[in-house]
Amino acid sequence: MADQHSNSIEQKSYEFIPLEERRGKPKELFFTWYAANTVSTTLVTGALAIVIGLNFWWAALSIILGHALGANVMALHSAQGPKLGIPQVMQSRAQFGYFGVILPMLIVFIMYMGYGASNTVLVGQGINETLGININGTVLFSLIPMVLLAIYGQGLIQKSMKIYTIVYTIIFIILTFLVLGNISMEMLNRGGFSFSQFILATSISITWQITYGPYVSDHSRYMHPKESKKTFVYSYLGSFLSSTWLMLLGAAVATMVIDGNVMGQIKELGGGMGTDIVILLSLGLIVINSLNIYGAGIILLSIASNFVKFTTTIKIRVLASLLVGCLLALAATVGAGNFMGYFQLYLGFILFFIVPWSVINLTDFYLLKRQDYKPDDFVEKNGVFGKLRLSSIIIYLITVISQIPFTNTGIYQGPISKMMDGLDIAWVVGIVLSLSMYLGYEKMKKRTYITSTSERTV
Repeated sequence: MADQHSNSIEQKSYEFIPLEERRGKPKELFFTWYAANTVSTTLVTGALAIVIGLNFWWAALSIILGHALGANVMALHSAQGPKLGIPQVMQSRAQFGYFGVILPMLIVFIMYMGYGASNTVLVGQGINETLGININGTVLFSLIPMVLLAIYGQGLIQKSMKIYTIVYTIIFIILTFLVLGNISMEMLNRGGFSFSQFILATSISITWQITYGPYVSDHSRYMHPKESKKTFVYSYLGSFLSSTWLMLLGAAVATMVIDGNVMGQIKELGGGMGTDIVILLSLGLIVINSLNIYGAGIILLSIASNFVKFTTTIKIRVLASLLVGCLLALAATVGAGNFMGYFQLYLGFILFFIVPWSVINLTDFYLLKRQDYKPDDFVEKNGVFGKLRLSSIIIYLITVISQIPFTNTGIYQGPISKMMDGLDIAWVVGIVLSLSMYLGYEKMKKRTYITSTSERTV
């Protein structure tokens, strides 16, 4: 892709990808986002629909509906890449300004580090529980191939994702047959239905897809602008198919246990075969986690570009990836204990910040149809975007704060959520508020500008 061979190191980070270098094929994105969801985390997340009280059939409907809706958001973000040719969060300079974009960049960097650390810990825990190898040692050793994949960048990542998709599809087909051979209709009918439980389960799947928003254009920017529609389709199908399948599988496994311990139940399936699958699922995270390190490296260099002008070189990309790897090593070794449970809850709060950023970005691009930017616009400190778009930042922060009363997490439940029988619709509030305020303000500003211009010409 983009002159990036699988055996050469990518030399781009925050920069615009010229048209002559865009040799990526949209179908490659199918493998990227299909593979990204074929991990143990997806299985465990699917089990939550059962844990909160739904039976399998209502859980299945919530999973399918949630991913069908949510995948549209991630695919719309992915389709921006071919049009603009720059990384995902760098595009937000158009909405937040040259320096204002640092706020969403920091939020997304924290998200990368959070998911990167939790995935790394899952590798260590999976190997420890099956083979008895020290968690911290496994964590540190597993980071080596993760960082190397991120350093080499697009070429090797895409090739790895294609191989990973083929291998792990076979593994999950085997797991599916093992589950079908051990499950009963009585297990599938356990649980019940309540509207609040169904909405919560649907929300989990929708927000699962939304969190891919900051990732996708980092990879689709290597596609030609004419391939934007195909980029949407392949990104949507890859993410929807794998995440839906694995969450349905996770929900099915969860009906077989009382405590929701999906991975523990998988170990018991098919004799030793279940244990082998758990080991392979743990090792698979090594490939997938390279996406977090790759994205975090881009964000790190994007933030640096706000203060220092530089052209990305191999040395700079290596140093950025190593720094991210060291930070992940620190977070993951600390998080190998009880901290990780609290940290996962903290990641839920990241959604407060990701949802309004996503809506503002997509509204500006698709509804206001601001798509014809010049590449230089995104790197000019005193350019058309300005240094700081205070209106966007205020709308963003108001939306973030307004979601709090509607949330229901393991450590906090907002007053309005309590009044609604525990329903968590914070993400819905985030979408409605950020969309209405940003769209309304920008249209009002345009009308005011037209009116004042007309008065001056009279």
